[in-house]
Amino acid sequence: MNLFSRIRLHSNRLTASQKRIVQFLQASAGEALRLPINKLAERCQVGDATIIRFYRLLGYDNYSMFRIALSRETGEQEMRPIYEDVDSQDGLAAIIHKVIHSSIQGIAELEQQLSQTALARIAHRLRQAAFIHVIGLGASGVVAQDVMHKLMRLGLKVNAYTDSHLMTIAATVAQPQEVFFAVCHSGETTDIIRTLELAREQGCYTCALTGYMNSGITRLAGDYLLSSTRETKMRSDAMISRIVQLVVIDILYVRLALQIGDEATDRVNQSRIALKQLRGGAGSK
Repeated sequence: MNLFSRIRLHSNRLTASQKRIVQFLQASAGEALRLPINKLAERCQVGDATIIRFYRLLGYDNYSMFRIALSRETGEQEMRPIYEDVDSQDGLAAIIHKVIHSSIQGIAELEQQLSQTALARIAHRLRQAAFIHVIGLGASGVVAQDVMHKLMRLGLKVNAYTDSHLMTIAATVAQPQEVFFAVCHSGETTDIIRTLELAREQGCYTCALTGYMNSGITRLAGDYLLSSTRETKMRSDAMISRIVQLVVIDILYVRLALQIGDEATDRVNQSRIALKQLRGGAGSK
């Protein structure tokens, strides 16, 4: 995972001093690359110890490893412009290009963020679950509905809750063989956190799809999948993240479908035929 992807995953928990480091790296990555640790600290108006805590937070053991990661990031940015901001003077063609390419870049970076181990474990637990509860509020509720739709077509027992009261009730009466799958970009939505707490008290396996590594939800989830993206002036990270989250769900769906095998193919075909009949297609009465 590249340097700025790691920074985004921790951005909700950065201190004011650490945010100054990020701002300097974003504005002057080339200059930062040439500075020893004490000079970088001076330019960021922080102490040497703050720089050390910062790169260790990101998973780098020493300053040399941090600088190597920064050099790679600088090289990538020189090769391709990414996440271009839409300007008030942009015409429709420019808007189309920039929005599409920012979304493409978000999806491309997903390959570095996704944990194959967590993905495999979540797929296994979903397949073995007696019942799957998918929870999400607001825009995350739309993604939760998509999770339910896909898992249902595979023949899994599943429901999605986009209401705080209903998800609370579901968690309170859940059995240990059931699974709770939370969708929450911020990772800090109080009602989602409370539902996961209740589910864990009932002995349920919990998992999540979220945008930040250090959050209330990641501390409660047995496994979690990350979908962090950069924000632009016109589109927040949460907006772009919806697209990326749907891609993650597609990956999970394909993994499950392949594991279930021919039975999954039959179930998908059966649901497709039934829906076609509802639309007045062949075989409808």
